[in-house]
Amino acid sequence: MKRREGFTLAELLIVVVIIGILVSISIPIFTAQMHKAKVAADWANLRAYYAEIQADYMSTQQQNPKVKLYWDIDNADDWHSVTFLDGHKAEMKAGTCAVSFTDNKGYSIVYHCNKTHKKCDLGLGENYTSQ
Repeated sequence: MKRREGFTLAELLIVVVIIGILVSISIPIFTAQMHKAKVAADWANLRAYYAEIQADYMSTQQQNPKVKLYWDIDNADDWHSVTFLDGHKAEMKAGTCAVSFTDNKGYSIVYHCNKTHKKCDLGLGENYTSQ
């Protein structure tokens, strides 16, 4: 008697359907995690930038002309990046930011997520509570 080996077409279709269901469940989770990672990268860049410009202010007690303030920006694309004092530029991956300056207090930075999630917003400086 000859023994048949392998899977039937019905068994293979069931496996394909199960894999499809698992993929459809994991895509939204993956997308949310990607957004969180991009926001975290933006926050890290902004914290480093804030530390650099605030340290510069504390050592000189004056505004640095290299720091673009939000009212100096002509192009809305500039809201999507910051340029460090050494010249390298950090692009925002998931939001926009604006820098302001107040005499005797220094700089402040506000960041807003493109998806308008309140939990993704960040404020650094005298007027904001750091997250």
